[in-house]
Amino acid sequence: MTSAREQVLFVEGADDREVIYRICNHHSLDNKRLFAVEDKDGYENVREALQVKPRVLGMKAIGAVVDADEDLGPRWQSLRDALAYSGYTRLPELPDADGTIIPAQNDLPRIGIWLMPDNQIGGVLEDFLQRIIQQGDVLLPAAIDAVNGLPIRRFKPTYQTKATIHTWLAWQKEPGTPLGIAVSKHYLQADHELAQRFVAWMRRLFIPAPEAPTP
Repeated sequence: MTSAREQVLFVEGADDREVIYRICNHHSLDNKRLFAVEDKDGYENVREALQVKPRVLGMKAIGAVVDADEDLGPRWQSLRDALAYSGYTRLPELPDADGTIIPAQNDLPRIGIWLMPDNQIGGVLEDFLQRIIQQGDVLLPAAIDAVNGLPIRRFKPTYQTKATIHTWLAWQKEPGTPLGIAVSKHYLQADHELAQRFVAWMRRLFIPAPEAPTP
């Protein structure tokens, strides 16, 4: 049986790790048994791990959840270059909208890549989370307007959605709830179609269907 020592999911930070734990718990995906989640403290460290970890003997599956940031294209190319460095040769030109799975090649394990928010556009974890807020929530437009209406912004433009989601969380039943716990408290909808697509990607990566027998 495959163990968490043979399968790992790399993430950029602690918020990503906690959100993933909570989504897995909601969907009864036993990540502690199936795979380890490692917070690598930033994209560059995830990319470096993708260059090194596939060569570790005994690895069966490696996943990475990273922010697409402002432009998905260059980020995807950066990941392809890292995997090519590791020895992978059959790499897709574009990411799969449902999460990319690269089959094992020679002695190299399966690889999975999820680009936040949805493998199709630029963005970050908080864009994913904003998408899984209950449809029609009346406080979300107010939070967007509040951030847009600030007389001065001390954060980078790329942090706009981060500011919005934390403003929105400040108006919930327990203000200031961390992102991961917000999933468990159902402020964020783990049954949303996008969250279910994310879970389905993890299942395909870490619980692959058995191969059909050769006739």
